[in-house]
Amino acid sequence: MWFYSVRESIGQAFATIAARKFRSLLTILGVIIGTTSVILVSSVVTGLEASFAAMVERFGTNTVFVSKFDFGGPRDPTFEERQRKDLTYEDGLAIAELPSVAAATASLGKWPGGPDPPILKYRDRQANSPVLRGGDPAFLEARNMQMLTGRYYTDVESRHGVPVAVIGYDTAETLFGTTEAVGKELTINGQIFRVVGVLEKSPARGMFPGANWEDNCAIIPHATFRRLYPRNKNYIIVAKAKDGQLDRMVDDITRLLRKRRNVPFYKADDFHLSTPTAEKEGFGKITLVLAAIVVPISGMALLVGGIGVLNIMLVSVTERTKEIGTRRALGARRRDIIMQFLIEAMSLTGLGGCIGIVAGITISALLNATVPVLPSSVSMFWVMVGFVISVSIGLISGLIPAIKAAYLDPAEALRYE
Repeated sequence: MWFYSVRESIGQAFATIAARKFRSLLTILGVIIGTTSVILVSSVVTGLEASFAAMVERFGTNTVFVSKFDFGGPRDPTFEERQRKDLTYEDGLAIAELPSVAAATASLGKWPGGPDPPILKYRDRQANSPVLRGGDPAFLEARNMQMLTGRYYTDVESRHGVPVAVIGYDTAETLFGTTEAVGKELTINGQIFRVVGVLEKSPARGMFPGANWEDNCAIIPHATFRRLYPRNKNYIIVAKAKDGQLDRMVDDITRLLRKRRNVPFYKADDFHLSTPTAEKEGFGKITLVLAAIVVPISGMALLVGGIGVLNIMLVSVTERTKEIGTRRALGARRRDIIMQFLIEAMSLTGLGGCIGIVAGITISALLNATVPVLPSSVSMFWVMVGFVISVSIGLISGLIPAIKAAYLDPAEALRYE
């Protein structure tokens, strides 16, 4: 009996919605916008977290970046950081000798957009905003890079500054097209280099701006880079730990650098170590801030939607006063009237929630297809949360009108015109 009553109430609710399509749409517009926002924000945050985790996995969960400045700090280094001594190539060699280290490399880099950017050319073709890196042969292993064709330069070539280069996938495609790049000669800032290898396409491609720099790069021996850019001394050291020794490696590097840089025991480190765990935690804080900004906006839309439902349900009680009186006169109990109006309100907002979910999933898919830097992944958990929230808004907003309808005097309701 109870199930039949609920089913009948749901049928009546959708019949009412169908009879007043435009008014119902305007009523639940806030619910639709709010639910869409919840699904969209949650999918973007989930997608970004998954992409960042994949990128960390790609670069190595046992890899540590050592730098003069804090990667996770402000865009401009602090005054204290500017006063620090530069890391050196010899620091990288010393770290490579630690027993917990599988591979380590100290490298220099020159990025497009700054002063004296690298210019890579082959005949009349020029690479599009390439990154130039200078490092020793350990750079390949420490950065978990893979060769597509050719080879990496040797230790002898690196020490003697031989003009050879390993280029990224996009650089090879831009400069040489479908022609084999290995063995060809290109120019870097007007100097001739022989291409000895091409890197595989980066798995981090399209995840974040700058994440796939290795697709559009040239890597040359350390000594050769120093001749091209003698003033560049901003070394970054990348160290790869042996299996299961990441924490030990971090401690070993910290002790070694403090000793080499003569840091007193009572002072903080004058260098920065970036570990995969710290990077994940830092990115997690960023996504939390993003959610904290957008979710209240979604909440405001849902609140407006709830007020709209409350208003329209109160109007509905007034319009259907005579119907309520007739039902009460025929034996309907107050709880039957309350259930009818609550189910109608929840059906209304639940429909808005479903439309919002579909809209959120659609926009998320469009973002994936058109904006690679905003990867999105729809979570069924947040789909359920969005639906439950929308139905709950109907329950809360419909409660006052439902009670008002249930406590109408049947005799007065029957005489209402």
